[in-house]
Amino acid sequence: MARLGFVILTTLLAASTWAADLKLKVADSPPPKDLDASIQKLLQAKSIQLLDGDKPAFEFWLVSNLPLQSKPASAAKALDAVKQATLLGAVSVSKSMRDYRDDEIAPGVYTMRLALQPQDGNHLGTADFPYFAALTPVKLDTKPEGITDYKSLVKASSKETSTDHPVIMSLRPVSSESGEFPKIEEPAPEHKSVRVKVPAMAGGEKSSVVFDIVFEGKGHK
Repeated sequence: MARLGFVILTTLLAASTWAADLKLKVADSPPPKDLDASIQKLLQAKSIQLLDGDKPAFEFWLVSNLPLQSKPASAAKALDAVKQATLLGAVSVSKSMRDYRDDEIAPGVYTMRLALQPQDGNHLGTADFPYFAALTPVKLDTKPEGITDYKSLVKASSKETSTDHPVIMSLRPVSSESGEFPKIEEPAPEHKSVRVKVPAMAGGEKSSVVFDIVFEGKGHK
């Protein structure tokens, strides 16, 4: 029994520190052909890879131009200018991972769209910020404007899960756009993220949005 306890503890420790060993690389890598061509053409030709050894655990392709509803009031408020369900990019997951709820992210290619956490009693205090990327299998999200609201986004993202909950990665706003991007950050205790800067457009005016994509860390219970 003691041996079993040791094995379980060792496994849990390995799982909790595995993501901490991921290394960042920017690669000339076209978007996956699994994506519909209409979505592929909106994404950057370079990918952001989080490497487990020499293989990507996560590989992100962000949009080349993120449409904004208005010019952000500040860097910290930039995500407020993005309409819910807007396409943020795509991500390839090479093996089973865990999302911000500690639910499984199955291996595969997903679109990433902005999801705002409902402001209701069921979600109170579960996250520091209400911004998330909802991950949807590419076969269920085939057109840039195919998903346009929270209800349809949740339905698509949760369709192939065992929890009936969307697959989510936490997004965190940042206070400044200065520095070089992308880069790995520790935005909160027991959290790791990749900080990205995405070109954007607000009413014909060029802009940009900087935010963290959390790849390690869990929401509050």
